[in-house]
Amino acid sequence: MSATGSGGPGPGPGPATGSGSGASNPRKFSEKIALHTQRQAEETAAFQEVMMDITSTRVSARRRG
Repeated sequence: MSATGSGGPGPGPGPATGSGSGASNPRKFSEKIALHTQRQAEETAAFQEVMMDITSTRVSARRRG
């Protein structure tokens, strides 16, 4: 079972309706994984930024009080 097709992704309107469409287009899975990974990295960065803001707020509040 080789996944070496002769062409790239077609100009179709979206996901295929067949139940075995995932097996014929493994590239779509890797693209979805890449998108999820990128989105998770962005969300993690945003979370860390908020946590840094909270930490700096707590530190400055301790210095004042």
